[in-house]
Amino acid sequence: LKKFDHTLEEAAYNLGANKAEVLWFITLKYLRPSIIGGAAMAFLMSFENFNTTIFLVGSQATLPINMYMQVRDGSTPVINAISFLLILGTSIFAVINLTKGNKKLL
Repeated sequence: LKKFDHTLEEAAYNLGANKAEVLWFITLKYLRPSIIGGAAMAFLMSFENFNTTIFLVGSQATLPINMYMQVRDGSTPVINAISFLLILGTSIFAVINLTKGNKKLL
């Protein structure tokens, strides 16, 4: 937000937008890449720090810990489905990201 131009918010207020509209249409649109990047980093870090997580797991296990416990007991269709959804979601996100990137270049 250091580089954020606050005159955009002021212009929206001058044009009749309320605080919720300014937050939704101006501020969050500006922060969307940062929010998506932070969410992706948090998701990837949860898988990267698996060794630490396995030792520090509390009463509620995370998704990687649950998957590990189920694989240890034997492969089930649930693990295959979750793995497929993770791969599919990542692939769709990558294709959307590449498509948007190519449109900006044109």
